[in-house]
Amino acid sequence: MNIAIISASTRINRQSHRVALGLAQYISGLNHQVEILDLAAYHFPIMEEVLHRHPNPPAGLAEFALKIKNADAFLWVSPEYNGTYTAALKNAVDYLKENEFSKKVIGVVSVTTGAMGGIRAALAMQQLVLGVGGYPIPRMLPVGHVTARFDEEGKLTDPLFETSVRGFTEAFLWLSEAVVEKKTAAIV
Repeated sequence: MNIAIISASTRINRQSHRVALGLAQYISGLNHQVEILDLAAYHFPIMEEVLHRHPNPPAGLAEFALKIKNADAFLWVSPEYNGTYTAALKNAVDYLKENEFSKKVIGVVSVTTGAMGGIRAALAMQQLVLGVGGYPIPRMLPVGHVTARFDEEGKLTDPLFETSVRGFTEAFLWLSEAVVEKKTAAIV
């Protein structure tokens, strides 16, 4: 299965990217193809027009859209900023047609340096998933105290938190595989 992880923070010295790296390592170890789409590397300007109607699309946007289209499922990893997910995530999603995410499973992961793990951002991302026609998994992964749980390279450093990562990942992969299997059966 082809899984795209959108790392949604563009902030200098961001901490949430380490979670995207960690999840990519974890899921790759379960024999899935994983690619991180790092919004900090794309530098998309504020959306003026959706991609399919844009007369002069920003650099990298067509490539980003193709990667989204070709992914079977997604993880959105975002820190919580002022009670919600990043503007960069909303901006990137808004550039695309709604059907790019339609009928695909999207797991949400929120990240903070504090104790609550960004649960308000996770809930807001769940609403965005529904808005673009995706299938949100009911289980979210709020990652509080991120610097005590993942190092800069994405290595999980808190053995107790591995239970949360495993449970979330199992739920995400179970639903993703079921949806992909159903789509494949419909084609045959």
